[in-house]
Order: sequence, then structure tokens, then C-alpha cells
Amino acid sequence: MFDRPDIAKALQTYVLDTAPVMALLLDAEDRVVDANDHARRVLGAGAVGRPLAEQIVDFHHTLDVPAIIRQGDTVHRLTLNTAAGRPETFGFRFFSVSVGTLALASLDFQEQVELREQVLALNRELNNLTRQLYQANAELRELNQLKNQFLGMAAHDLRKPIGLIMTYGGFVLDEAGAQLSGEHREYLQTCLRAARGMKQLIDDFLDLAVIESGQLRLNLASATAREIIAGAEPVARLVAAKKGITLLVEEVDDTRRLRVDASKLQQVLLNLVGNAVEHSVSGQRVWLTSRWEGQNLVFAVRDEGPGITPEDQSRLFTAFGRTGQRKTAGERSTGLGLAIARLVVEAHGGRIWVESRPGHGATFLFSLPTKEEEKP
Repeated sequence: MFDRPDIAKALQTYVLDTAPVMALLLDAEDRVVDANDHARRVLGAGAVGRPLAEQIVDFHHTLDVPAIIRQGDTVHRLTLNTAAGRPETFGFRFFSVSVGTLALASLDFQEQVELREQVLALNRELNNLTRQLYQANAELRELNQLKNQFLGMAAHDLRKPIGLIMTYGGFVLDEAGAQLSGEHREYLQTCLRAARGMKQLIDDFLDLAVIESGQLRLNLASATAREIIAGAEPVARLVAAKKGITLLVEEVDDTRRLRVDASKLQQVLLNLVGNAVEHSVSGQRVWLTSRWEGQNLVFAVRDEGPGITPEDQSRLFTAFGRTGQRKTAGERSTGLGLAIARLVVEAHGGRIWVESRPGHGATFLFSLPTKEEEKP
């Protein structure tokens, strides 16, 4: 039936004009001299006039294209560069004709099926991994909440006995200090210093637990940069004076008012000043400054200490982060102060960072992208 002239003509028209089959006519040198419409769409207009071997993707450089073409109507899986810019695999059959070689090719459906199965398998694996990740994240959130609850409860319960030790120890030192020997007074003062350090540790734990549990609330109010520094300056000077450090304050001189939580920012400044003092020796200086950079208010605390290596800088603002630098007077630290400072600054929408190199001190800065308060 298919050898009838009218049917053969219809099949020829369909193959040449409509069917998703590539028809390439090759000359004696295996150069493409003609192509049907589908082949031109798939391979691009530049396919005609080029050797077929140049259009085949040969990843291993082992294809003997002329030998393949001479193997008759055996189906060969060949990958070609397409006009879409991606390689695709086709099933080729070659037929010897009077004017050269006729190459007929269609997409390799087996490869399409394999690719589809691989995509489905990868999609299933991705879904499984997504579910596992979601479950792991949920467990981590729950563990983090339990950790914060534990820290808060433990710190709260420790506050009362530490407070009693500090209170009654202070009473003994004030009222009976004259009756104690110098050695005994030193013992008692050591106990009180340890109690104060423990209280600071407890306060840090409570602050960190509150912030990480998402319960930090900023009490925003109007304040100037000078007012923020003024609230922290008296305590900062006492901290510096105890170690013989000179504190130099250079606040910005303007009247722009901002909506910030001044007490939280003063805590940040005290943490930074305390950190600078801990890494300084008697006779050195610490600077506390502020300035405006566009709409950003920048505070800076600079010291003349030993500086910080790049490796240590990457750990500074993480909870319990420690550096290789030793405190100049052997002060003990939990590594929570800078972590709390970072969380408070970020709660204001700002950022905190350090600029330092070994042997040239360190400057801790934080920037607040707080716009000037609108005037009524």
C-alpha cells in the first residue's frame, strides 16, 4: 500500500515538512549539503555547509564518524550541538544514495525516558531531604528553646545566693574589717571579686537567654548621640580608672534626635569599653567616640592594646567566642559580652565590626541606620 505514488508522496511531504525527523544529505566528504526544515530548526541555519563530524559532541574523541556513516542502516546514538545551545542525543540511520549519504535522525526516546526517570528520582530524593531538613530544624528550634529556658532558670536561681554572698561579705568587710588581719581581708576581698564575676556571668546568661528566645523588647525613645554616651560615661570612667586607663570621650556635636533604646546601647558601649580596658595596661588610653556617616550614627571604641589577628576577629561576636589574646590583668571572661552587643545592635537594624591588626590596637565600631527623628 505504501508504495502507491499518492501515499509515498504524502509520506515524503510529511517527513520533509512536518515530522520531527531530521533529514540530512551528506556529500562524499560527509559535509551537510542540504537539510529538511526540522533539521534546520534543531541544528540552526549554520548546519548546512559544515561536516557532520563538527556538529557531533564527542566527549572522548573516539568516534570514527566516516566509519559510522558507512555502516548502513544500523541505528547509532549520536549527540549533537543544537541551536538551543544544549546537546541532545538522536538515533541516526545512514542510507547510501546516488548523490551521497542520506542521514535520518530522531530524538532518542530511550534517553528521554532515562532522563525523566533520573529527574523524578532526584526530585523524590530532594523532597525526602527537605522533609529531613525541616524535621531537623524543628528539633534544633526545640532544643534551643529548652537551652534558653534552662539558662534563664539556672541564672535566675543563682542570683539570690550570689547576692547574699556579696551583701553579707560587704557587711563583714565594712564592719569587721579593722579586726581582721591583712591576709584575712585579702581572702574576703578575693571572695567578693569572685562573687561579682559570678554575678556578671549570671547577668550575661540572662541577657543572652532573653535575646536568643526572641523576647528582647526595645524601649524606643528620643535621644541624641551625646545623651547615649553620657548615660554610659560615668561607669565607663570608673571601669577605666580602676586599672589606671585614661578614657577620652569625643561625642558628636549636634542635636539630631533618634528613636533608640538608649539603655541597651549604653550596655553595648560599656561592654566595648570594658573589653578595651581588659586588653590595655595602666597608662594607656581608650577612646569613646561617635560620628555621623550620612543617615548612620557610628560609635567607636579604640584602644592601644596588642591588637587582634584576623583569625581571632572571626570568632569575636559569637557566644563563648574566645581569642588568643590574654587579658592584661588576668581578667576572666565568658565571651558573651560581644555576642550580646552584636544581638542588641542587630535588633536596632545595625551592624557591629572590628578593625585591628596585631601590635596596633583595636577599634570596635557599630553603626545604627536610624533616620533622624521627624520633627512635629
